[in-house]
Amino acid sequence: MKQELYFDISSEASGGGLYRLPDGSFVWHHSTYNEDRDETNVFETPYATFALFWQMLTRDRQWYYQHPLFVHPEVREFVGAELQNANWQVQGNAKWQQSHQRQWTKVLSDRPGYYNPL
Repeated sequence: MKQELYFDISSEASGGGLYRLPDGSFVWHHSTYNEDRDETNVFETPYATFALFWQMLTRDRQWYYQHPLFVHPEVREFVGAELQNANWQVQGNAKWQQSHQRQWTKVLSDRPGYYNPL
């Protein structure tokens, strides 16, 4: 088994793809962008489990306002349940809230294999 895309998400300042490796662990290929210096930094961070990656992602209390591109079918139900606890009202603009909610709905309901960045 080669590495498999598991989760892909981005924001204005950072983003990346989480890949499951043949041994069942994960690697987060990600980057950050510093607008003041017009500088992009690229990283590779290993995670033994998806749960450890999820802990890192959700340290951002507004993680659900990042832009999801892909969620592996194995964790869609879990991510959907996590979204039930999202406080969408932290962003006051209703159109902004609806836009992000629509993107999550799309990503969590798309057919497997619809997105392959490789």
